[in-house]
Amino acid sequence: MDATEAARREAERLHRANVAAGGDPTQPLAFALREATSRGLDVYALQEGDSQLKGGKATFDSQAGGILYEDRGSDFERAFLIAHELGRVVLEGGTLDVVTVDVEPDRSMEDAPVGVDRVLDYGARERREVKMDLFAREFLLPRPVLRELHVNEGLTSDAIAMRFGAPLAVVQQQLLDALLLPPAEEPHPVGAGAVAAPLTPDPTQAQAAAHRGLAFQLQAGPGTGKTRTLVRRIEGLLADGVDPTTILVLTFSNKAANELCERIAASNPVAAAAMWIGTFHAFGLDIVRRFHDRLALPPDPRLIDRTEAIELLEDEFPRLDLKHYRNLWDPALDSSDMLSAISRAKDVVPATVRACRDQSQTCAQD
Repeated sequence: MDATEAARREAERLHRANVAAGGDPTQPLAFALREATSRGLDVYALQEGDSQLKGGKATFDSQAGGILYEDRGSDFERAFLIAHELGRVVLEGGTLDVVTVDVEPDRSMEDAPVGVDRVLDYGARERREVKMDLFAREFLLPRPVLRELHVNEGLTSDAIAMRFGAPLAVVQQQLLDALLLPPAEEPHPVGAGAVAAPLTPDPTQAQAAAHRGLAFQLQAGPGTGKTRTLVRRIEGLLADGVDPTTILVLTFSNKAANELCERIAASNPVAAAAMWIGTFHAFGLDIVRRFHDRLALPPDPRLIDRTEAIELLEDEFPRLDLKHYRNLWDPALDSSDMLSAISRAKDVVPATVRACRDQSQTCAQD
């Protein structure tokens, strides 16, 4: 069970507890407000464009312990905003002030397929918003409840949408997830009785997992248990009482990030949903967005994928004054190699690049 599924499981549990305490899910706004009140949170409905919303649709004020949301749309839409911010309290401990610019109640669970979205979906902000959207949807419309209504009571998606006052597209997406996705496995026990999978008898793995303090470098080849060691290290930090929202786990690929999420969620689903796990590229994007003003960039700088980069480079060919091409039939086929060279140059100090360029020009003259 990955971190996203863990977040949905927690939302379903809260839904059932709310119902058991007398909450009525067919009144979504009152249902969400009841949950917020039970947690001692103040909820304020503000007019569209109110300065306290900071340009977004909703926000959570960690210092005041309050949820601010845009008072427009249907009761379900307003309840979704409240539930979205509730997710920050439940999954992240309510320690971050994050402005919700937009929500996607009918968001799919599938990962972004290709291109720049593969980076975006693993940025801290995007990963957080995906979890909050799915948390809110599960809290208001749990999949098991919808499955029961459709399979056992014979209600159509239209009838379910009418009962809960929810948009049809949201109900249909949630119902599709309920009917087509395989049931998630139950997480392993968490707490004092939980026992992590033992490491192989390699003292360097145990040393890396138990290390605290300064940086620790462990070099290992493929298949030697790097991921298992990293998971054990994270579990050790959690056992030491480290706040999961302060744990940053960086990988080189989205696949590795997903695998780490799944392994950590197997023993501690709530912590896995709270910590930041993603790629170095996504972390860099998050830093750029956080400090965009210092970089003279817009708040949401646009990224381009490799195809768009090649198109941009081709537009600049007439200005580059290139003399030689390895492929005379179609010079554009070398665009990908050119982009790789540009990328490598960005990793080098500018003064070094200039020195190398000047040296190359001198050699050419000689």
